[in-house]
Amino acid sequence: MVRRGSSPTPLVTGLVEHECPRCHREVELPFGQLCGACRAAIKSRAKKTARIGATLSTLAVALYILIPFPADGRARTVGLVGTVIWYVLSYIVVRRMMQNWER
Repeated sequence: MVRRGSSPTPLVTGLVEHECPRCHREVELPFGQLCGACRAAIKSRAKKTARIGATLSTLAVALYILIPFPADGRARTVGLVGTVIWYVLSYIVVRRMMQNWER
């Protein structure tokens, strides 16, 4: 039976990069990590794109729900709540997708 290694740290954890892999600035980073400026730029760009995408898709859903304007007050309330929930969920999905894609 092959004996398991007893290294206290995994192989990749001990490695250090001396520049950011995205912007090539000189910094000390753990292997595979981005600098703070790159992470902030990715996050702000993802938020902006998510706002635009969520707004456009929510407008389409709101038009789809409200064009045949429901006469019942409860149906209008459910439609409006559904539209708000659609915005929140689509914002979260687009933001996470953009953050993962930009890396």
